[in-house]
Amino acid sequence: MKPAKDKVLIFGLNYERDDFVKELKGKFYKTSKGYDSYEIFDVEASFIFKIAIVVVEVFQFTHADPLIGFEQVFMDLVKDEVTITIGWDIWSGCFVTANDPKGGAWILQIGNYLDGQLNSL
Repeated sequence: MKPAKDKVLIFGLNYERDDFVKELKGKFYKTSKGYDSYEIFDVEASFIFKIAIVVVEVFQFTHADPLIGFEQVFMDLVKDEVTITIGWDIWSGCFVTANDPKGGAWILQIGNYLDGQLNSL
């Protein structure tokens, strides 16, 4: 038996709470250069800072100050001569991407770790 879902009354209409709460999911992609990328749609730009905290604390990368524009935010992180970028833009949402082939293994590790953490960040 399924548990009862919370009902919300908005402007006289009944909705289930799940109608408003999206479960975050990431997907792995290849960039146009063939580098690995992990992307999360439907999050705000500030979400990159939550991911950056995980990448620094769990994977021991160091970070540079973010570059913030009108429609995008980017932050490079470095470990053992590997540079990855965490970013957000109005087209892709949030992403963690390798800047060269050496970063691919890190993107897979970070993405797999984040898959289990996204909804609790």
